[in-house]
Order: sequence, then structure tokens, then C-alpha cells
Amino acid sequence: MKKIVIGASIVLLAAVACSPKASPSATAATIPEASAVSSDGTTISAGQTIFTTKCTKCHKAKTEVVASKSYGDLRPVLASMVKKANLSNEEIQQVSAYVYANSKK
Repeated sequence: MKKIVIGASIVLLAAVACSPKASPSATAATIPEASAVSSDGTTISAGQTIFTTKCTKCHKAKTEVVASKSYGDLRPVLASMVKKANLSNEEIQQVSAYVYANSKK
């Protein structure tokens, strides 16, 4: 019985380890290009709310990082965080607008 449990555990671990992971390049298409980001104040404000509530669940708000990097540098980071934060398309647009408005120009 022990051999069956150990064997099943090894197979399960191998299956999990070999499963495809979400990569920033695969989800980068969901993050708008700089030219497509909204500059509407309401959208930016909504993005700030999402940024400060959903992003800080796992770590501190990285507002200083946002201010020190360009939007182009931050797009892959946004892409990797979108799935973890479980953001809708509308929320992605709002957070992108906030990040773009506060990123290094």
C-alpha cells in the first residue's frame, strides 16, 4: 500500500511540475500598449483603487517602482500579475491607466 501511495505521489508531483505555467509573454497581449491606455481621470482613479486593494493583498504597493520605471518596462510585470490578481478586462484597463499615468515618462 505504501508503494502505491508513494508512486501516486511521485506521478502527481511530476504532472504538476511539468504543467505549463502562465508566462508574461503569453498574457502580455491583454495589457494595452501605451498608445491604447485611457487618460480618463475616472479610469485612472478606479485603477488606483484596484492597485491599492488587490495588489497589496500579496505585497506592499510598489508605487515607488511604478514611478521609477517606464510603462513599457512595467507591461510584463502587469501581465504576470493579472492572472494572480484575477482581474477582469475592465480592471486590467483601469490598472494599466493608473500605472501608465504614474510611470516614468
